[in-house]
Amino acid sequence: MSSYSDPIEQQLKTFTGIVPVLELEESVLLPHSQVLLRMTAAADCQLISDAINENALVAVALKQAHNNSQLEMQQSASVDIVCLASIVSPYQLESGEYSILLKGICRARAVVLQGPGQTYRRALLAAKPDFYADQPMIHREHRQLELLEHYAKIFLQHSGDSTYYHLLHREISLGKLCDTLASTINMEPVLRQLILEEHDVDLRSDLLLDFLKNHLRYQQPNPFANVTSIPFSQN
Repeated sequence: MSSYSDPIEQQLKTFTGIVPVLELEESVLLPHSQVLLRMTAAADCQLISDAINENALVAVALKQAHNNSQLEMQQSASVDIVCLASIVSPYQLESGEYSILLKGICRARAVVLQGPGQTYRRALLAAKPDFYADQPMIHREHRQLELLEHYAKIFLQHSGDSTYYHLLHREISLGKLCDTLASTINMEPVLRQLILEEHDVDLRSDLLLDFLKNHLRYQQPNPFANVTSIPFSQN
């Protein structure tokens, strides 16, 4: 199965419908990113098979740990922010397991449903496009340069190939830049989930910039480590 073309992806950004919910442990898929997965659990394999037979779309969510059945019942009627994704080039092994590439398309508001006897959850999805305030509190072009500058200082100091970084200097929306950078950074799933849930692009850029600044601050050596104290005057 080939990847969706750009015109179809644009249509999917206004998608509304019911799709299976694929829950990933310790992993959050963001729009404009991809992840390669090996599906081994029987329920997940059935989910992928059903999705391929329908429209090759899934709602990707961070798997939550539940300690009791009552909480699971409450979760079955929850409203979550997920990433609508397409299944690209799935390959089924002889064992029945799947190797798939997931391509994140857009954020979506999911009303999670689960009927009796289902091995996986399904959700009614409504796409949640990026929101740009008419009167932004930040200068967006300056913010893009800030993000790229901090990203380069942290992750490209020892890189011999800066092609990827320079490609991001092309005309690209702030929202897409945030998702693209965040998807390449090894950050806690909880923080990446916050970035996924923030459809206000300016606030999303605040989250990412704060992370980059803190990471850079932690990465840099103590600026006062080699500074000697000034001797007291003998007067």
